[in-house]
Amino acid sequence: MVDDLLDTTWNNINPSILIILGDEKNSSLTTLMYSKTYTDVYNYCTTASARKPPNLQEREGNGTVRLLGGELYYKLQNYLKIYLEDLNPKNGETFLEFYIRTWERYLIGSTRLNDVLDYINRYWVSKERADGHREIYDILSLCLLSWRDYKFHTNLDILMNEIMSQIRNQRLNKIRSIGNLNIAIKSFVLLGFDANDLKKQNLSVYINDFERRFLTETLNFYTEESDNFIEEYGVVNYLIKAEQRIDEELKRLEELNDHTRRPLNDVLNEVLITNHANTIRSELTNLLDQNRYQDIKRMHQLLKRVPMTIEPLLADFQKYVESQGLNAIKELKESFEKQQQQQQQQQQQQSIDNNNNGSSTTHIKKKNPNHSNEIDAKLYIKTLLKVYNKFQEVVKESFDNNEAFVKALDNASQKFINNNLIATPNPKIRQSKTPEILAKYSDDLLKKKDEDMSVDELMTIFKFIEDKDSFETWFRRFLSKRLMLSNMSQYEEEQEEFLIQKLNDANSIEYTHKISNMFTDIRISNDLGSYYKETLLKEKEINNSNNNNNSTSGSQVKYINDFEPRILDSSSWTGLFKSNNESFILPKELIGTLDKFENIYDSKHSGRKLNWIWNRSRCEVKANIAKPGKPSFSFKLTLFQLGLLLPFNDEETLTTSKLIEITALNPEVLKNNLIPIVKSRVLIQNPPGEEYMLKSNTTYTITKNYNSKKMKMNLSLGVKNVESKQEDLETSKEVERRHHEALKACIVRVMKARRNLKHQQLISEVIQQLVSRFHPSINEIKNAIEVLIDESYLVRDPEGSGYEYLA
Repeated sequence: MVDDLLDTTWNNINPSILIILGDEKNSSLTTLMYSKTYTDVYNYCTTASARKPPNLQEREGNGTVRLLGGELYYKLQNYLKIYLEDLNPKNGETFLEFYIRTWERYLIGSTRLNDVLDYINRYWVSKERADGHREIYDILSLCLLSWRDYKFHTNLDILMNEIMSQIRNQRLNKIRSIGNLNIAIKSFVLLGFDANDLKKQNLSVYINDFERRFLTETLNFYTEESDNFIEEYGVVNYLIKAEQRIDEELKRLEELNDHTRRPLNDVLNEVLITNHANTIRSELTNLLDQNRYQDIKRMHQLLKRVPMTIEPLLADFQKYVESQGLNAIKELKESFEKQQQQQQQQQQQQSIDNNNNGSSTTHIKKKNPNHSNEIDAKLYIKTLLKVYNKFQEVVKESFDNNEAFVKALDNASQKFINNNLIATPNPKIRQSKTPEILAKYSDDLLKKKDEDMSVDELMTIFKFIEDKDSFETWFRRFLSKRLMLSNMSQYEEEQEEFLIQKLNDANSIEYTHKISNMFTDIRISNDLGSYYKETLLKEKEINNSNNNNNSTSGSQVKYINDFEPRILDSSSWTGLFKSNNESFILPKELIGTLDKFENIYDSKHSGRKLNWIWNRSRCEVKANIAKPGKPSFSFKLTLFQLGLLLPFNDEETLTTSKLIEITALNPEVLKNNLIPIVKSRVLIQNPPGEEYMLKSNTTYTITKNYNSKKMKMNLSLGVKNVESKQEDLETSKEVERRHHEALKACIVRVMKARRNLKHQQLISEVIQQLVSRFHPSINEIKNAIEVLIDESYLVRDPEGSGYEYLA
């Protein structure tokens, strides 16, 4: 009875199954046929039987009633085998075309068949799978498995060969589009199953049968192509080609399963980038030389796909920037030295010409202020900035302002800014001159010597200097001159304060503390100067009143009304004026003013002692040496120059020995101050020439009927810079002293906290703590440790490899 029902049911649904799966005529399944097939399957599955079907006895157990459906399931399974084995390509049709056409139709049919036979799934398949029979599948899965077993696996080699041939032809531009190739590729995904969970995707077929070969052939294809292309067309063209290939393959991912994304990327990165990374990177120098920033950007975009290739690129970029900075400074120095040589040759030629012309007068040659022994601060800083700004643009344009490349640029800039042929001409002397030159740049900037200078430029270089303590010391040195030798306008004070605020923002209030105190001292000095003038004015009014009441008046001492003192009583000035005050006898014309000011100062600040710094003093005098009827000349002088000129009020001619006796100046200082006076011919030297200046019997005569186009002259500017050299030496010593004190304080601080440390650990901690202020050398740290041991702050440990702190 059951067998008859099975045969009847199968005969009824067989024609519909063929149409659903696809017959030769591609017939359509009518609604009536669909309903009838569904009903026939339903009726069969819901018919109960008291007897067990013979072929299911081993699987049923001992129940007397069995749900039917298995026989129909197995008939379908056998039918699918025969149906699929009978499918063959048409004449002239490739297997791939046949596969895509039949698979697409079969997949649609399998889905519809699953719906029509749905009651088998719900009535019998679900019960079998619940009982643990994992070899039983729903109708759709059964159809797909049948395809896999009878059409896919049996033709896999042919299928994959034709798929890979299509992909290769597309890569070679032999065909424009792959067409429906993605249908074939996606079939690999659908043919994978998880026996335990039919709804869960299983990529075993896709990975094993498609992806592995696809990746292998991709690797082989691009290995051959990239090797040949880079050899024939060069790196720059290869960058474009590799970028194009990667874009093409990423588009291909739309046709592939997402699982392939990562391994395909890995293959492309390996064969197109990693394997050629050294060759690609070797082109960086040439591209930078040629300013081909778009090509560099393309290189960066390609290499950054493989992070491990970026680190060597960073090193190459940093090395290149550093070399460019060093070369720029080298060229600057060579140009400077060439100009000096040309100037010397011109001076020598001028001397020869003078001798040939029979000139009996030897003139003291005036040096061009632009050709000193020191490199121009602005030119040096501008050269450093030019290199930094150039590569800052490269980092922005070619490297997307990547943080790693910003850091590489900063590291390179720090190296060539602090260590180059100008900053460290002597490798044995580690102290860089860049902080000093930058401080000079700031001095010129604040003096408005050139409009083509800015605070931003200064701060750009400042952030790279390693010895910020040195800059601060030099900055205070130059600031002291600006504060002492001129009265700043409100605008100038604002500019000074603006720069100080910038330095403060870049460091700390502590860093600019001494600088701020210097301004405070000058403001107090200005108040004291105003008080001095007010006191003189009151005394003058009292004296005038007394003179009106008396018929005669005694001689009065004349005081200088516009005397402007600079009282410096803070520690901020310490170290700036050491050993900087030569012996000097103050002219008698100034003694009254000096005494008067000291009395006034003592009245306000009892117990304080004033120490005068003569070589920093400047004055302005009127000289009545013009022709009769002509206005007086005005000279700006050093105090030493004033002391040399005032005696000529009493005598027209004086000898060198007499001037030394009157002023008590050191002979070299006397000579340096005399040179600009003689050059300007205010005094006539006999015999002429610098070599005779310090001869005791050389005479100097005041010029009468003096003639000059300038009515005002600054003779103090012509004083030879021996004082500056001494100040530079003292400033360098001050920097060394501050470094030494900072090292000692840091070592004590570390050891006090740690109590005992090994030598290398102590060195490391000290460097780490001081690196923001300056970079101490190992020898400097060792010397500081030895001093602290001598001063009983530290003692070596019993092993001799470390130190202990002595409380």
